[in-house]
Amino acid sequence: MIEDKLKKTAIFTGIFVALSLSIMFYRAATKSVMIAEAGDAYKTNVGDIRQYDLRFDKPDKDSEEGVLVIPLESGVTSDNIQFVEKHARHQFVLYINGKTPDFYSNNSVISDLECIESGTYAPLNDKGMVCLTFELDGLYQNETSLGDGEINVSFNKPDYESENVVVIDPMDEIGVQMIPYIKTALGNDDIILYFTTLDDHLAGDEEVMGLIKDSQADFYIQLGVDDTRESDSGIRTYYNDRFFIRGFGNVQLADKLEMNLAKAAECNALGLAAADESNQKLSYSVVPSAFATIGNINNRVDLERLGKDSYIEKCAEGLAEGIRTSFSINSPIADEPESDGK
Repeated sequence: MIEDKLKKTAIFTGIFVALSLSIMFYRAATKSVMIAEAGDAYKTNVGDIRQYDLRFDKPDKDSEEGVLVIPLESGVTSDNIQFVEKHARHQFVLYINGKTPDFYSNNSVISDLECIESGTYAPLNDKGMVCLTFELDGLYQNETSLGDGEINVSFNKPDYESENVVVIDPMDEIGVQMIPYIKTALGNDDIILYFTTLDDHLAGDEEVMGLIKDSQADFYIQLGVDDTRESDSGIRTYYNDRFFIRGFGNVQLADKLEMNLAKAAECNALGLAAADESNQKLSYSVVPSAFATIGNINNRVDLERLGKDSYIEKCAEGLAEGIRTSFSINSPIADEPESDGK
């Protein structure tokens, strides 16, 4: 009986070793381990943290062209690295959990890419956690992988001719909280999402208008809470009434979002309303646009709902379904919007 157990243990050990070696050899052969997008814990706003200029060296003749190469300390793995694309600000940001905070003061990044305007690093603690920020000259999609002791990043101009593109603009903390749930809800859809912010930095008018233009967005959607009379409880969606867009326009988008949000959240649909002129980002958008509010901060029932992750998740799922429905009904017409004279 003991011999049988020893045999089983030996077999399982052999299988484990074989799998481990297979993974190791695969990684060694490809030298290309994908780096994950940053989670909430890494979305640190480094605006108030001292930043230092990165040193840039030109690549040698044998180096791969069109790639940004970032050196890493020994022992840093893909588990210690995450990235964030700050689309509205044209920034590519890396969080690296290294060993020494001054590593990038002594080591250069390698690149001759014209799309990179500048680069900085900011030590986030005294244990080696750093934030690298690269300023780009426009909107790019990146491909990021881990090589042998280095990160390789390539930047490509998006091609939107056959893509469905949505710019989502969180207007407050609740809007930001919805982001990961929206990504999950639309993760398997053929829809490109651009978020104007991922943290407490709310995008300005110029940043938003620039992102809508650069991304060739089909829809622009604001997310957040409402601030109306105390008796209002539920979902209300505001639309851009400054421009009339032929075909599937502002009112149609707002209607589909409102309907699906209220259904998913299981609460009242308070109806559509024209956006106030003070909301310039919505008023001056020239693509179908709406501001979906998922509760009224002055209402006790709504305030209680907004404090629950389960409610935020339901609203995100409803928004996702509203976006799907909007694209399935009628693709936006590319004609120039016409002013209604207001």
